[in-house]
Amino acid sequence: MAKDMRVASITPVKNEGPFILEWVAYHRLIGVTDPLIFSNDCTDGSDLLLDRLDEMGLVRHYANPSMIMEIRRHHLAVIKYINKLSRLRRVDWVISFDMDEFICVNTGAGRLLDLFQACDGADVISINQLNFGCAGHQQFTEELQIDRFDKCQAYTGRTNPRNPRRGVKSFTRVGADVKLITNHSPRPFPGRGNELHWVNAANAALPDELKTREIKSLDETYVSYELAQLNHYALRSMDSFLTQAARGNANHADQPADLGYWRRYNINEVENNRIQRWSASVRAAVAEMLKDAELAALYRNCVVAHRGHIKELRQVPEFADLRRRVGRVHRRGWEQQEPAA
Repeated sequence: MAKDMRVASITPVKNEGPFILEWVAYHRLIGVTDPLIFSNDCTDGSDLLLDRLDEMGLVRHYANPSMIMEIRRHHLAVIKYINKLSRLRRVDWVISFDMDEFICVNTGAGRLLDLFQACDGADVISINQLNFGCAGHQQFTEELQIDRFDKCQAYTGRTNPRNPRRGVKSFTRVGADVKLITNHSPRPFPGRGNELHWVNAANAALPDELKTREIKSLDETYVSYELAQLNHYALRSMDSFLTQAARGNANHADQPADLGYWRRYNINEVENNRIQRWSASVRAAVAEMLKDAELAALYRNCVVAHRGHIKELRQVPEFADLRRRVGRVHRRGWEQQEPAA
């Protein structure tokens, strides 16, 4: 398998400025060669930061087509657009995933090449999400997320009995005979899913009965983290969670992040630091990026905007109450012995 393979990622963004550089640095290090990022409605300077990264040749930044179409389902607009995008015909693999998700390869040297070699011959590789909680962190800092948030759900077990399935995001081999690339996995042609060699993160073939439509999640029979996991930092710190709640859902504007969302994703069962083999390299890559004075200024503006937004939200009764409640829920569920802040 050629070492110069190209891998494209499809990612929507809104107001993620303080977290973009780490995400870009990490994924370029492991082998994402073509990060395609689509921004919408940014008020923190994320779009300007992405423009500069584009000028530096590190990403390709687009305005989300939803901004022109005047629709609120931003992620779905991106998915429709990328299926017409000629750039995807120039790469070897493509995956759609979010800015709060990090692909952690658990085989070989931790690069995508190692994953593809372990799954040689696959058309689709579905990787399970691993949800990381806040690990007790209350304030926003500029530390790496991959270092700071190291508590997550266990590899096995049903943390949420009402929803024991675990979400997936999938690599699709460009040239595989699929109808569409979608958010979680490709959509097979009707009646032809059995023609796809579709595997999970243990390189185990998924049964044909699952390959009739795009796969969004897998039950415990097929869940695996052997070769890779998708670290999902759904909440970040308690303070940063307020900005997420204010931002809303990229596909369902009427379903914003709230206390129920916090309860669902604030899972701190076990420590998992497998991704931290990359920490030093990511810090070095981010430092190298920030040698560019224009990028450094744009990044600083994003951080200032994020801190300012947190301060503003904590003055709004609705969000001040949410902040108190997530803190109480965390202590009650994961730090019962910790005195109230």
